[in-house]
Amino acid sequence: MTTLTSPGRSGIRFWTTSIALTAAALTVAACSPSGSQNSSSSSGASTFVVARTGDVDKLDPQLATAFQTQQTLGLVYSRLVTTSPTGQIQPDLATQWKVSPDGRTVDFTLRQGVTWQDGSPFTSGDVKASIERILDQKTSAVARSNLTAIEKVDAPDNATVVLHLSGPSASLLYSLATVNSSIESAKDISAGTVGKKPNGTGAFAWSAWNPGQQVVLTGNAKYFGGAPKIKKLEFRVIPDESSILSGMKAGAFQLGLISDPGVARQAGKSGTYSLAKQPALSYHVLMLNGRKGPLRTQQVRQAISCAIDRNQVVQTAAYGDGTVTGPITSPAFAYSATDGLPCTPGDVAKARSMLAAAGYAKGFTLTTIVETGEYATAGAEAQNLQSQLSKIGVNLQLKQMSTGPYVSAWLAADYDAAVALNGGSYDPFLMYGRYYTSGGSLAKPAGLDSSTLSGLLGQGNSTSDEGKRQQAFRDLQKELLAESPWVWMFRSDDYYLVGSGVHGFTPRPDELLSSLAGAS
Repeated sequence: MTTLTSPGRSGIRFWTTSIALTAAALTVAACSPSGSQNSSSSSGASTFVVARTGDVDKLDPQLATAFQTQQTLGLVYSRLVTTSPTGQIQPDLATQWKVSPDGRTVDFTLRQGVTWQDGSPFTSGDVKASIERILDQKTSAVARSNLTAIEKVDAPDNATVVLHLSGPSASLLYSLATVNSSIESAKDISAGTVGKKPNGTGAFAWSAWNPGQQVVLTGNAKYFGGAPKIKKLEFRVIPDESSILSGMKAGAFQLGLISDPGVARQAGKSGTYSLAKQPALSYHVLMLNGRKGPLRTQQVRQAISCAIDRNQVVQTAAYGDGTVTGPITSPAFAYSATDGLPCTPGDVAKARSMLAAAGYAKGFTLTTIVETGEYATAGAEAQNLQSQLSKIGVNLQLKQMSTGPYVSAWLAADYDAAVALNGGSYDPFLMYGRYYTSGGSLAKPAGLDSSTLSGLLGQGNSTSDEGKRQQAFRDLQKELLAESPWVWMFRSDDYYLVGSGVHGFTPRPDELLSSLAGAS
């Protein structure tokens, strides 16, 4: 067996790719902006305030889908492994791992001396209970379909966990590195208290939650990675991004999370903050529920995809600050964004003829859910899509919803169409395995069942051969575009307003805020 403390040295290849940060890591003096009443200081004794437009929607990391929830709980809970800002697999609760030559067994050596934030010791039993909870269909865990290769979990001693797999899983370590694969306390799982008050082993401990207003975390002095310099971390909900900018100018916040390119342009230069811009792995998409009404017909879905000019959406909703994309945003798997479509996107005449051929020459109406609060461009995207699709007789009836109700409706597939921002990944299987594999944990909102898609995902995940993986995922992208269950539009950039008294914060393509563990 081969011992791994970094990826790329086993019989299974775990993909890693470096993504250059658009903005350099910010390193400035650790003092708060003048006049701030909620400031971080070099002593770490005061509050570090992060301003963002949305709130968390649940307290169980294994069920979290909203970005704000994952950002927050990702600081409270640890995983077996984690990723660097450029995508390399790194140790977390596991210090090393061994993969058998046939790829069917993975042994993890666990970190010793770790305690839960309630003071109890962390052991291999917690890992076993957590993974088994994810795999239990009754949990409805988001990561379940990414980990179904795991047939059995053994904990032979307190410091060792052994995963027995049905076959090689090239995405396994990346699956285990996600917030949805967080390790929870076996005691909490047994007591049924998971999701009531978070109890993790991460850099920050849960302190308080005032829904719709703020979440407060405290630095975990016993954190195995070293006690955070930030002693009190507050996530404050500021519904309007312009108000976040104003607060940064006044020195009221240490970090402002911005998704609106217009606000980012207004930020300009300031003595109280700097602007960091980071390309994201996430992608903007119009999801079509292919199990309802006219959308059951592939030609109808294709017509909608053909009618939409992606560049127009980018220019209108994101001020041109985005990149048109196909389904896969994983940096190591770059393919044509249109190969598989029977048209050139934006061809309205072609789209009209396709609808007529499918029996819908007079068009139809789609109830379309739009989230407010998580990212600023959603409303503008929806309006642009509404305008474009009206040209082929498809009426998007827009239904705006805050994060909690939106996520509930999305998970239940209670919509005809959904304007969405979906998380990307360094591995394509993690992007779409949960949607399109047989029994996928997010198969319901995927809106389409396809044995072809499921088979291609299985092919790509079951081999370490680079050429075979590239071919499988190239075919996957082409098939996704041909089926058109969704309309993939663009990848955008994330913006961070970073107070002039902050150092050690590094933006990440996956939008996690892991670097706050070492920031001040």
